[in-house]
Amino acid sequence: MRVGMRIIYDQDGEIVFNSGEMSGDVLPRKEVTKIEHIDLDYGVINFLTHRIVRIDIETKQPILEEIPIVLSPEEQRIKELEDQVLLLANENTGGIL
Repeated sequence: MRVGMRIIYDQDGEIVFNSGEMSGDVLPRKEVTKIEHIDLDYGVINFLTHRIVRIDIETKQPILEEIPIVLSPEEQRIKELEDQVLLLANENTGGIL
């Protein structure tokens, strides 16, 4: 399939986004009947832990999804060992946790 480029521009005709052309195993574009936007303050979302999945059209607020943290087997083993050390320290001190 071939999909032509989509250009989104502002009220002055300046290009805000250009998707480029696509070919191969791509999905057809959805017809757009209305474009709106929201502006978010810098730093309001921690993109290391969350991603924006869509915008609530009634509240005009982003709907966030937490990014799952996937540990490698090595990282998982380190975490388990750290937890064991904390539990041992807790037992030896009479309960700090």
